[in-house]
Amino acid sequence: MKEKFEVIEIQNETMVLKVNRSGGCHSCSASAGCGTGILANAFDHATTFNKPLKEGVTVGDFVTLHISSGELFYRAFQLYILPLLTLFIGALLGAELFPTNELWQIGFGLIGFFAALLFTKYFLK
Repeated sequence: MKEKFEVIEIQNETMVLKVNRSGGCHSCSASAGCGTGILANAFDHATTFNKPLKEGVTVGDFVTLHISSGELFYRAFQLYILPLLTLFIGALLGAELFPTNELWQIGFGLIGFFAALLFTKYFLK
């Protein structure tokens, strides 16, 4: 998969890249009633991140980066499957610790889910 990114800033030996998310959700006619479309509209439409500076690149240039299908699968697993797994693992842990109280089971599941989301956001790059 290839994507074009705009260089918006250069700091030391790092370039800050920006990509506008222009997925199908913004052009689909069902986006107003679709859960994915509603979530896509609720968040920023641009993402920035850092990459090592390529030779000859200046602010305002566009660079093309390639991501392998294996890396794409791995990132999708981190983003989608890991939080779901921790939701179920947390609920199972709650069921083992508090077998008669469903609120604790639900609470442990939600704690696992949100912990995985925070872990994915702040620690996995």
